[in-house]
Amino acid sequence: MRKAPAVIPVGAVRDGRYRLVVRGELDDRFAYLFHGMEMERAQGTTVITGLVIDQAQLHGFIERIHELGLDLLSVEPLTEAS
Repeated sequence: MRKAPAVIPVGAVRDGRYRLVVRGELDDRFAYLFHGMEMERAQGTTVITGLVIDQAQLHGFIERIHELGLDLLSVEPLTEAS
């Protein structure tokens, strides 16, 4: 008996690269909170970019941003062209 292929619900997080933008400029001492993701500061924001392995990890990053008292401006999955 063959198993049906796994179906990923619409809107579910799949592994891949993501960009999270927060209001405020985080310095490098916060980098460890985002497990090797790149942090770039620009014009009063911090852009956090890197590999997210699953939905739980993405929610963990969002929770950390909340715990730091920062405003999350955007979350964007990146395509190969990004």
